[in-house]
Order: sequence, then C-alpha cells, then structure tokens
Amino acid sequence: MPLRFLRLLLAPLGLAALAAEPTLLATMGGKASVSFGARPVTMAIGDSRDGVKLVAVGEDNATFLIDGKRKQVRLGQSFYASGSSPSAGTQGGGNTLTLFDAGRGHFLANLAANGGAVRGMIDTGATFLSLSAPDAARLGVRPDRSKAVRLSTAQGTKIAWLAKVTELKLEHITLYNVDAVVSDGGYPEMPLIGMSVLNQLNLQRDGDRMTLKKKY
Repeated sequence: MPLRFLRLLLAPLGLAALAAEPTLLATMGGKASVSFGARPVTMAIGDSRDGVKLVAVGEDNATFLIDGKRKQVRLGQSFYASGSSPSAGTQGGGNTLTLFDAGRGHFLANLAANGGAVRGMIDTGATFLSLSAPDAARLGVRPDRSKAVRLSTAQGTKIAWLAKVTELKLEHITLYNVDAVVSDGGYPEMPLIGMSVLNQLNLQRDGDRMTLKKKY
C-alpha cells in the first residue's frame, strides 16, 4: 500500500460557519487534501476555493493566501487560531467517534498508549492491530519474542510477534487488552487498526463517514 508520500496533519473541525477556514487533512507532494466543512477537496498549488488559495505545500504543513495575507497551517493549528485540537477528519464524544474519508477510502485516527501516540488507518481486513517496531516503541508496546505469527502482505509473508496493549486510546475512546502484532523494521508504514481493535466497537459506514461506537 503506497502510503510513504502521505503526510498527515491535525487541525480543528470547529468554526464551521467560517466558510474560508481550511482544515488540512493531508499533503501529497505538491497537493493538499483540504476540508471546507464538506467532503475533502484535493487542491494543487495555485488552486483557489472559497476565497482561499493554496500557495505552498511542505512535508507537514501548507501555506494559504486569504485577503492578501499568507498563513501557514501546521500540525494542530487552524487557519485562524493556534493550540491543540481534535484530529482533522474526526468528531464525536463519549464512546462514539465519527471518522471522515481522508481520501481513497482511507479512514485515519490517532492511537495512544503509555504516553505515546501514532496515527493509524482503519483496516477491517487486518486481524490485529499491526505495528512496525518503531511505532510499537512509540506506544510502549513490547512484543513477545516467543510468540511468532506469519503475516500475508502485498510484499509477501512477513514474521511478526504477538503483543498485548493493556490500555489503548482510539482518539477519545479507551479500549482494554487489545491484541497486536509487531513487525521488525518499518512495516507497516502506517499502523493498521485491525479487528482486535474494531471488535470492541460497533462500526457503521455511510458514504464518506464511518461511525464507531464502543460496545462495552
């Protein structure tokens, strides 16, 4: 799955009444996926929408022109305000979470454990929460080297190691005793949120949105 070019950003979903406020979902080379309160729109440098013009794209930021002023949108920063915020492409509270298509049918969410956090992709075809060794280290997840499993991937069969995540947060939803597999090296390039996570949730997809609700 060619995800190495995808650089994800965080931005608030609030201020929906301000049509010109962009929510940056992703950058892809010289293009950016931007939400203006509706489904994501892919903009190339020089494109304009709702009075906002995309003038530059970085690895983890994009620069817009509005009312003759340049504004660089960075991780966790909206066009008009700075500070921490929910992930772009998500909304909800309590034990319910709604994700929005970030492009190509991909639904993305933050994962957190043991003081660390990573960005993952929902994958109903994956049996486990699948982590690369670096992402597992960020989450404080230690594989059990006595328990090996074989994974079938697009690149062929890979060996991974079973692990247990005692407490995992999927955005604001807390889940417990989640089975995971950890692969040596950099596979997968982005954590895959598989059925060991999703089995604790009721999942419903409606077009470009996916709603997840904790079962218990």
